[in-house]
Amino acid sequence: MTVSGSPFGRSLRHWRRLRGVSQLELAGLAETTTRHVSYLENGRARPSQRMVSRLADALQVPLRERNGLLERAGLSPLYPEGDLAADDDLAPFGQAIARLLASHEPYPGFVVDRGWNIVSANEGAERFLAGITERNSARLVLGPLQDLIENWREVTYALLSRLSADLVQFPDDPDLLELHAEVRDALGDIRRLQLPTTGRVVLPRFRIGGTVVRTITVAARFESVTDVALDEVRIELVYPADADSGQFFRDLAAE
Repeated sequence: MTVSGSPFGRSLRHWRRLRGVSQLELAGLAETTTRHVSYLENGRARPSQRMVSRLADALQVPLRERNGLLERAGLSPLYPEGDLAADDDLAPFGQAIARLLASHEPYPGFVVDRGWNIVSANEGAERFLAGITERNSARLVLGPLQDLIENWREVTYALLSRLSADLVQFPDDPDLLELHAEVRDALGDIRRLQLPTTGRVVLPRFRIGGTVVRTITVAARFESVTDVALDEVRIELVYPADADSGQFFRDLAAE
């Protein structure tokens, strides 16, 4: 086997360079030898399933991409990709998400995938987005919600940082790369400015009618999962940042 004939070796080298570690460092993290890492990368050795898992753990490779590494090594994928809405095995997780969204009323709650697409939302979210067809949370900031966000520059700059962090985890995801480019282009030269710090976190301020609605967003993920769908899903809960903003959402629910 040569380098050109070793898909696994090329992928391993790709992930190692993305993470900025040497063969020596990776060998230490994966509890193997530098020679073995070199042989794996140049195609002179084939990895076992256990070795792929150890290397993937060391390089913090997401589950979907771990399956890809296994397949390129001629091995079967380990991690299933279930359907939260249909699979019996994932029913407890789907029910937990549903209870979380329902208990969050009347405030907006969303479930998004790794591409920032809204795959589920509670009634508070649907009321807040009434009449808006866009269902990508990043593109909502760039489009339908832009004129409503008083501190749009700060919010969008923070959005760019979050997308950059996601690209560290999912560096080859074409949807994330496209979103990152869209947000970067929308900011333009603003990225070169030192934006003022107004607090510990960036709180979106929406001006809706004569009301300024200040919000805090809390994101949650499942820990220690072995299913691709659970690994990639994120729950985002929007809270009011003050009493008037809380009253806005309660009034919206009462209409």
